[in-house]
Amino acid sequence: MIDDTARDPSSKIWYALPAGFFGIPIDALDPEPGTEQETRLEQALALVLDLAPEDQRDRYTGALRDVRFMAAQMRSEGVIACSLGMHYADDGSSASSVFTVALRDIDWAPAKITAVRAASLRESGENVGLLTLPGGRPASICDTMITMPALAGIPSQDLYQCNLYVPAPSGTQLGVLTLSSTAVGSRKHYRDMMEGIAHTVSFYDPMPEIERAVRGDTADGTSSIADDIASDFG
Repeated sequence: MIDDTARDPSSKIWYALPAGFFGIPIDALDPEPGTEQETRLEQALALVLDLAPEDQRDRYTGALRDVRFMAAQMRSEGVIACSLGMHYADDGSSASSVFTVALRDIDWAPAKITAVRAASLRESGENVGLLTLPGGRPASICDTMITMPALAGIPSQDLYQCNLYVPAPSGTQLGVLTLSSTAVGSRKHYRDMMEGIAHTVSFYDPMPEIERAVRGDTADGTSSIADDIASDFG
């Protein structure tokens, strides 16, 4: 399935996600003040609150406020896309995750140096690995475990986080793809999945090439295309 965003002429980075992820419109959740988008958001939130049980109205109001704050925070940190994932872990339990994509401007450097530097300089980053993507492009991956402090009504819990760093061909931008999940027992599956996602990252529109391959118009005369990313969660 090809998401509509793949055909967005304003896109700056392309990637494929396995089944089980759905996009969150962070731009729509953090509109510019005074715009039509803000008016529509306010109307939508008012509708949600009208449908909320009277004794839980304050709880819903707080949750919606937190969602808007998180969207604004992500955008301020350069996040341009966000998706929520839901899969089944090996033990049959559900494993939820958050996947984000950020595009950062950087000083020019050879791509391999940028990839290694980005992963090695990450605070508390572990298991740093260098990847070779299609076309011989370098990328890096690292992951770590973070202990989240206890909050009001929420106990302390461990969080698994995996980061991909993919330098753009220009050498002046860096794609940062991050997956976070409290399903720490599935960390190996998530790391394998992120490595699969890395091989789909592109900084130019891949759709014409994909469509030619689907039609069987590949350069070598074959009709095969790269295997779909498969989640290890069943």
